[in-house]
Amino acid sequence: MCYRTAARLPSWPFSSRCCPSDAAVCTDGGGSVGQAIKDLGLEHHRVVTSSGTHAIGAWHIQNVNSYHGRLKGWMRRFNGVATAYLENYLGWFRALDRMPRSPRQPAQLLTLAVGA
Repeated sequence: MCYRTAARLPSWPFSSRCCPSDAAVCTDGGGSVGQAIKDLGLEHHRVVTSSGTHAIGAWHIQNVNSYHGRLKGWMRRFNGVATAYLENYLGWFRALDRMPRSPRQPAQLLTLAVGA
């Protein structure tokens, strides 16, 4: 995804509306995400796994990789989604991913989906 496209998406994780100015971001250093983080003035830590480094002190990307793997596995059943509905699918997955295996009330699911 190019930086210009990512900046237009409402659910893009590094937008200034959801990241405080003192946020620190840890990435694998690839793509245009680094430039976007720089443009937003955020602290950026690169962990380049292709060089054999998987963590630098407390900074690592395993949580993101794990979440991404679970998200991809869950989304396969839909055979792709329209970008217009991506935020809805991400909210749905976020609610399911955060929910324990016990059933929840609809209001609790909505709270988990919006990230509150």
